[in-house]
Amino acid sequence: MPDLSGFINNVLLPAIIYSNIFSLASIGLTMTYITTKIPSFAHGDLAAIGAYASFYLSYFLYGGFKPGSIYITMPAAALAGALLAYLSYIGVFRPMIRRNASITTLMIASFGLHYMIFGAMAIADGIAQTALGVNTSNYLMTPGQIVIPGLTQDEVTAITSTIALAAVGAALYYLLNKTKFGVVMRASIDNAPLARAMGINVERVYAIAWLIIGAITGIAGVFMGLIFPVTEELGWLRLPLIFVAVVVGGLSSIYGGIIGGYIVGFSIVLGWNYVLQPLGLTPEYQLAIPFIIVIITLLLAPQGVAGIIASRRRR
Repeated sequence: MPDLSGFINNVLLPAIIYSNIFSLASIGLTMTYITTKIPSFAHGDLAAIGAYASFYLSYFLYGGFKPGSIYITMPAAALAGALLAYLSYIGVFRPMIRRNASITTLMIASFGLHYMIFGAMAIADGIAQTALGVNTSNYLMTPGQIVIPGLTQDEVTAITSTIALAAVGAALYYLLNKTKFGVVMRASIDNAPLARAMGINVERVYAIAWLIIGAITGIAGVFMGLIFPVTEELGWLRLPLIFVAVVVGGLSSIYGGIIGGYIVGFSIVLGWNYVLQPLGLTPEYQLAIPFIIVIITLLLAPQGVAGIIASRRRR
């Protein structure tokens, strides 16, 4: 008889947690691409700055992480991510887009931007460690998780990350479909020249979109810090899988990022438990499974899962 408890603890809960984290991060990267056509290599840094913002605010408020502090400080994580994303857009990408930079040029610029942000965070990290006398690198944010009697830490993280993803998805749906700004934003995405001709300030719309992108990814960084050590490379090391989620889910759909995030999350955990472990292989091979999926997806359905769903609806 299958061990149901073992399946829940070793497979289902980790898969849900991974999926929610990669979904949140993928929503932001998808929005980056559909608004400004930038496959940004600096996207992971928005997650890292969010995790650091949560840590620093917890430190100054409570002297460190206390149960529940990551949720109290989550608005700061969202704000830090939003500010960094906004500055990235108006300071780097918008001037280049105005000069008709190609996607390749923008992509390379995002590479450079990543290393600039990485260097700035490393310098700030060193200064903070010296000035405050605290470890500000290579820590987990689990002491900041809330405690619910009767539930394990993984169960709490699975529940709270699911609530966060559902809230973000619902907020985006309302914003895009029920508000005037959503109509303007969709018009700017679908046909920017026509939107400009209608008097819409497309650059302003994109700037607001980047604020939203940064806020969502900053929140993703807080959840990321619960299962991965927080360093300046927190988001950078996860960026390949975020790209996989975006491509598999579909580059043209914000909600495709959620689909892709769940495919990546479940493929990693299922692959490890039912393929790699039985074969005696090490966890390093875990990352190969999502990339095999993305190659197959690109060969069979380059538009991604969301693209397939959209094309079937049009028939």
